[in-house]
Amino acid sequence: MTALQETRLFEDLIEVLRSFPEGVNEHTLLKALDEKGTIKLEPDTFSDNVKLFRTHFLLYNALYQLRDDLWQTAKGHLEITAVRLQLQAYIPGSPALQEHDPMRDYYLDMDMLEKTTQQDIETALNNFWKRLHEESVFSGGGLKAKALKTLGLHEGVSTKEIKLSYRRLAMLHHPDRGGDAEKLQTINEAMEVLRPLLK
Repeated sequence: MTALQETRLFEDLIEVLRSFPEGVNEHTLLKALDEKGTIKLEPDTFSDNVKLFRTHFLLYNALYQLRDDLWQTAKGHLEITAVRLQLQAYIPGSPALQEHDPMRDYYLDMDMLEKTTQQDIETALNNFWKRLHEESVFSGGGLKAKALKTLGLHEGVSTKEIKLSYRRLAMLHHPDRGGDAEKLQTINEAMEVLRPLLK
């Protein structure tokens, strides 16, 4: 039995993943684990880049351990991508067919958690949002158009209008004010897509 199996995290991860047969995103998984009391999210976890990175890193460390364990015990397969986590049935021979996974190596190396500086985190986030913005520009404005629509805006709006609309909607849908956490997450994601336009 691995150290991971000896904790509630192992069982709770499987339980939550099974409750989303179509797959689940990281944010929803973290919220579900927080509701179960498996992990404790602080109020600023999603707004503090360093806390968010540490939480993300530890979750993915556990997910890769779980995936390895499921393969070794022939109990299932855990698909891990940047946008979706999905527990699937075990397919014999699948581990042997897997190519080398540098992401697995990264997340299973606990030294990386300490070696990654705040500057590294900010650089990675900036590069991610820059690529996302470029993708939206070169794909006919798909992501950008969707983000603007989420904020109730249209092409050609000013930076000031984007900020005002975001603040209004974030306040309206904030769970502390009786709003919907999922809706707030969608609004925050839309704002992140638009953030390069504000610079």
